[in-house]
Amino acid sequence: MKINLKNSLILIIICVLFLVSRIWNLNSLPVFGDEAIYIRWAQIIKSVDTLRFIPLTDGKQPLFMWFNAISLRFISDPLISGRLISVFSGLGILITLFLISHSFLPSLIYICLPFAFFFDRLATADTLLSFFGVFSLYLSLKLAKFPRYDLSMLLGVVLGLAWLTKSPAIYFIVLSLLTFIIYNPNNIKKLYFPFLSVFIAFIIYNLLRLGPAFAQIALRNKDYIWPLTEVLKHPLDPLIPHLNDTLSIYKFYLSIPLLLSPLLYFLFKKKIKFNSLFFIYSTWYILPLIANTALAKVFTARYILFTLPPLILIFSHILQPLFNKKNFYILLILFIPNLWHIYQISFYPYNLKLPSTDTGYIVDWTSGWGIKEASEYLISRSKEANVIVGTEGAFGTLPDGLQIYTNDIPQLTVFGVGINIEQIPDKLIDAKNFGDEVYLLFNSSRLKLSSADISTLTLVKSILKPDGDALLLYRL
Repeated sequence: MKINLKNSLILIIICVLFLVSRIWNLNSLPVFGDEAIYIRWAQIIKSVDTLRFIPLTDGKQPLFMWFNAISLRFISDPLISGRLISVFSGLGILITLFLISHSFLPSLIYICLPFAFFFDRLATADTLLSFFGVFSLYLSLKLAKFPRYDLSMLLGVVLGLAWLTKSPAIYFIVLSLLTFIIYNPNNIKKLYFPFLSVFIAFIIYNLLRLGPAFAQIALRNKDYIWPLTEVLKHPLDPLIPHLNDTLSIYKFYLSIPLLLSPLLYFLFKKKIKFNSLFFIYSTWYILPLIANTALAKVFTARYILFTLPPLILIFSHILQPLFNKKNFYILLILFIPNLWHIYQISFYPYNLKLPSTDTGYIVDWTSGWGIKEASEYLISRSKEANVIVGTEGAFGTLPDGLQIYTNDIPQLTVFGVGINIEQIPDKLIDAKNFGDEVYLLFNSSRLKLSSADISTLTLVKSILKPDGDALLLYRL
């Protein structure tokens, strides 16, 4: 497909549709655990330049938080500031899919997938990683076709930025080398081009050594990935359970009609060519998926999100013969379940029934229903008194979820006091005796105070969660 005025206008319209779909009602889901942590780190980085590597203390690469620290300077709502990074990362994925395929179909599929829609609207690093992944695929194909030093250096920068985002970027580095060979086997004599890209990526990643907690990345990776020696002892576990998890994830986020759509190949097989490009797409999809399902200790949809763009390219390659006026109704039928799920996610998230691997966004202590409402009340009280708030936990949804909303309030202090507490902490009692207004913010399921202690508290707010739990705001 040629990039002419007509096609450029169509692509612009698709991009506008994408932005409207993602930004509309962007805060419909409350903040959840990882979002709260990442945004809180971004606020700290914005305020204290010397703490720009603070995410390394928990073994997380900081690029997403660096971007968020910039967006916080222009956007007052902390949750929106973080989620917009994912929105524009998703826009980058959409455009790159068009550049790779020279077709509007993969971009339209991307807009209509709940998998993309859900995570394009969360303040996590996963959509950003997906963008760098699919852009690496695009540049790898370009480099394989036109081996040049400028493309090699650009690919190296993108791979390096991916590695500054999340550790699975290592897959992109390996796959870029494979792409160079698969696309044109004669390229094996020019392997120094992709190896230059790998070298540049390695240099960029090692800039993180400037942070004193660089070693934490490798240590924390062990919390998520089984060592190969352990996997070889039981190669089908967790592989088989995680493949089952993948299927349940796909049923919700992709829909059964779309999953079955490759069967249409048998109707249009004369028009579908399984060339080297299709094999490369399949490699970028299958190899990381199998590696993740075989090695991961913890498995959620977010951890395989970066495999979605190549999967979309596979679907579009098969469905391309249907992409015309005569057969367009078939494509519409395929995406009706997805459009319904997108509508639910955007307007009725409280009633969502997510896959078992992903329930923490909606229910349990990781979900942040009521945090913003509690923050608004506490901010109003801080205008009249010095407010001290003890929250459940010490890290995560609480207290970080409350701190992101109260970060700039001078007379409001938030800190964690642990979980399942059985008595009111002494420091809260001391603050009360000193004359401060003192509050406790807890999920009811994780508050174990005696009835005598509860009787000394005044319930200010109770926000019910979809699972029957409630976020409770008490005043001493």
